[in-house]
Amino acid sequence: MKKHIPLLLSILIAGCIDQGHHQDVGDIPFDRAMDDPDFNLCGEESSIKQYYVRGSDHKPAGYKGEKRALEEAITEQYVFPVSESESGYVTIRFVVNCRGQSGRFRVEKMDFNYQPKNFNPELVQQLLDITRNLNGWIPVSREGKTYDFYQYLTFKIRNGQIEKILP
Repeated sequence: MKKHIPLLLSILIAGCIDQGHHQDVGDIPFDRAMDDPDFNLCGEESSIKQYYVRGSDHKPAGYKGEKRALEEAITEQYVFPVSESESGYVTIRFVVNCRGQSGRFRVEKMDFNYQPKNFNPELVQQLLDITRNLNGWIPVSREGKTYDFYQYLTFKIRNGQIEKILP
């Protein structure tokens, strides 16, 4: 159970904002101040699938090459000096649309005791930039139709280095 706490906290921290239509905890509504207006959903706002809803058309949704390829794409780009003060979790949540494009990035940061934490802004920006530039997302596909879905990556950082990438 303890290993699942970062995921649960990330989802709970995300909150739920009622904007006149159905939303679930973890939904990411469009924010004019933060989001790229050229990132378009393929379906309705309320039809974005959660990250754990996967396709059934014998095409795996998620990342091309699965977790190993995702981790390699991130770790080969990440460069940050060892720093004892930079330890905890950085979670980046976002939406992948039916074309495999990502947008609506949100960042949550906490220490190993699951308390809010301020990381070095350069570390966080680097993780965010790498995540934004990942090319290889595979949308959810069901009965010949592709769908938008929510995704998250939680980086377990120890001494400024990526120790683990969840999920």
